[in-house]
Amino acid sequence: MNGTFLSKLEHMQIPVKDLDESIIWYVSNLGFQLTGKSKENHHAFLTLEEGPMLMLWETKEDTNANFIFNGQSMPVLLYNTKQIHKLHDHLKSIGVEVPFYQDEGFGWVLKFIDLNGNMWGAIQYN
Repeated sequence: MNGTFLSKLEHMQIPVKDLDESIIWYVSNLGFQLTGKSKENHHAFLTLEEGPMLMLWETKEDTNANFIFNGQSMPVLLYNTKQIHKLHDHLKSIGVEVPFYQDEGFGWVLKFIDLNGNMWGAIQYN
């Protein structure tokens, strides 16, 4: 097969338990902006200055955006930051679970669990 069929990542989708509460949390605590919302279809679009949109899907199912590798929970979402220590301190101050936070040599890595049980990752390269 020849050719490039895909050109860019358009958006990512994650499950949330309460759409309105989640929008407020991601905007207030992570700096996203709400760019679209459909309450009747149970979804919303959030953006940052760079990168693809994040689409939230309200669901009553017991699901989240994580995967297991060698018995360890891993984030599907990994974001770049220039303020990893401030982010860590902020998340801890609001009671967010932070299962991983350390200097990995190439940079600092932070993993945290959002209000919906989704694991997020943030990295600040040296």
